Amino acid sequence: MSMLSQEARLLYRRLLRTQRLRFEGDLPVMLAAHRQTRTEFEANRSLTDEKKIKKCLKHGTQVEEVIRRYVVQGNKVEDKDNTYSIAFTSEHALRDAHPILIKSTLQNKDKDE
Repeated sequence: MSMLSQEARLLYRRLLRTQRLRFEGDLPVMLAAHRQTRTEFEANRSLTDEKKIKKCLKHGTQVEEVIRRYVVQGNKVEDKDNTYSIAFTSEHALRDAHPILIKSTLQNKDKDE
């Protein structure tokens, strides 16, 4: 097995694991993410050009990082209109120079009325 083939296999597993963690409890989204990942990997399975393979691996690594560091789930809080709880983990990019701003358009709309 070549190094690139092994790297692709490891990346595929890492993507599925990250999707499973981030989309836990949201089966339709998790399955859609898994399907998309499989489709992308299958479409590039026959690549032989090392540069193209490395480019695909880099893209997959970036996708995994975005999902792991920037995707959060919002769960509706029962008995509270327009209120969602968001659970951040230590892997989320809260310490980055790019702050995550969450602003509810519904709350702003209520203030305008």
